[in-house]
Amino acid sequence: MIRSVKLAGGLILILIISQNTFAQTSSRRGPPPLTKDQAKDVSKEAETIYKNEIYKDAIAPYLRLVDYDAENTEYNYNLGMSYLNSNVDKKEAYKYLAKAADKKDAPKDVMYQLGRALLVAGLYDEAIDAFDRYKTESGSKIDSKLLVDLHIQWCNNAKELIKNPVDVTFTNPGDKLNSKYPDYGPVAMAVDTIVYFTSNRQGNSGGIVDGYGEIVSDGYYSYQSGGAWVRAKNLSYNVNYAGYDVVTGINSNGSRLLVYKEGDGISGDIYISVQSGKTWQKAEVLDKAFETRDTETGASISPDGKTIYFAAELKGSLGGKDIYMCYQDSTKQWSDPINLGPEVNTPYNEDNPFIWHDGQTLFFASEGHNSMGGYDIFKTSSPDKAAKWTTPVNIGYPLNNSDENKDFTLCADGKSGFIAALRDSGEGDLDIWQFKTKDPLVSGNNVLLHGSMLANTGLPAKNSMCIINKVSTGETLGIMEVSGYAAEFFILLPPGKYELQARDPRAGNLAEEVII
Repeated sequence: MIRSVKLAGGLILILIISQNTFAQTSSRRGPPPLTKDQAKDVSKEAETIYKNEIYKDAIAPYLRLVDYDAENTEYNYNLGMSYLNSNVDKKEAYKYLAKAADKKDAPKDVMYQLGRALLVAGLYDEAIDAFDRYKTESGSKIDSKLLVDLHIQWCNNAKELIKNPVDVTFTNPGDKLNSKYPDYGPVAMAVDTIVYFTSNRQGNSGGIVDGYGEIVSDGYYSYQSGGAWVRAKNLSYNVNYAGYDVVTGINSNGSRLLVYKEGDGISGDIYISVQSGKTWQKAEVLDKAFETRDTETGASISPDGKTIYFAAELKGSLGGKDIYMCYQDSTKQWSDPINLGPEVNTPYNEDNPFIWHDGQTLFFASEGHNSMGGYDIFKTSSPDKAAKWTTPVNIGYPLNNSDENKDFTLCADGKSGFIAALRDSGEGDLDIWQFKTKDPLVSGNNVLLHGSMLANTGLPAKNSMCIINKVSTGETLGIMEVSGYAAEFFILLPPGKYELQARDPRAGNLAEEVII
């Protein structure tokens, strides 16, 4: 059973599971209880795994050790930390850390770690009490890098955000898309019928396991056929290689894919692959300007392909990682990185920018602003290059929660998209979840224009182009390079009259007016 204990000074309410409960639960689910000699061997094994930070693998042996000795401080602390630092039943962490915190020989940071665990579990008042006690006990020796006051602020933010939850439904696409391994980083084009993502599953390029016990990541994709998701497919050696491959962005048409690469001679750069028919071409570094010693992550490409948003920790950043942008000029040269400024960036980390299909609305992950715990997803907008970005808005609970929320993509309807999260009834570890909100996350009256380019033969005009001009001003609002196997294009436009110019070397140039 769970009981509550008020510590001396009335500083914290700790929830503890009794020794009998540990023993009964573990003995029913796990192997037979350990003997004294077996416990020594398992303890050595668990300690080695834990010190190597392979936390997921440390859980099983520490569960056996806690079953053997439920009062052991080290076993409880290490088990709690293993849960907290992995994506396996993370909400279990606080129970074991609370047990350790009640011991005289507890590690000095146990109250801080308990606060983190209580925050993840959604026990915000208890988490605040734990952080306050850590501050009191640490005094002047408190480690500023732990950002204790920021954690307390996250708790207070969470208490406010959960009062007005977003009306949203989540659907797990199932084991055709997800696996028992980490699946994360979803990106989608204008529609939600196909999703690209990253996975550490078996069968990845090279089959390499890193020092943390994870299979080195590859990019994957899945799509809906007949209303069901097909089994996820590897993006092939043209996109993936022997190092880490992380899908970071895709344009509205689904013809330009951005991939972060690291390892095997690459120091953390953004690569681009272009779709030709059904095949993704060999990924090439986005530009020599991006091939630097600096690590750029979380890149996103604007609908017109002329602006790149990315996260990096560059000289002059406002603190940690910041969000930057680069423009492409008429000669196709990229500008120097431009920091989005204090309207977007904070003294803490920002990551994973995603420019929406209108080219004006930016979603990004941040530890600052009014995050409810670790990274949250925020929204800001800028109507043109000269305008400042609006004050970022938290997209709300439960799209965000008190765990890390870094992966988010929203389709052109403003309501449907994908996140990566650790939720109940998942396939294991992080999963890709499809969501749909009742109200759009981006307001406005834009209309999605969806077209196909056909040659005179009636077949898809691959590698053709559609130029979209506003009739009243002659302004070019979009140059859509059509390279997918179905020669489709998508563009989000405000209501008005537009001229569509089709260019295809096999079919000649055509023009047509449309009103949307």
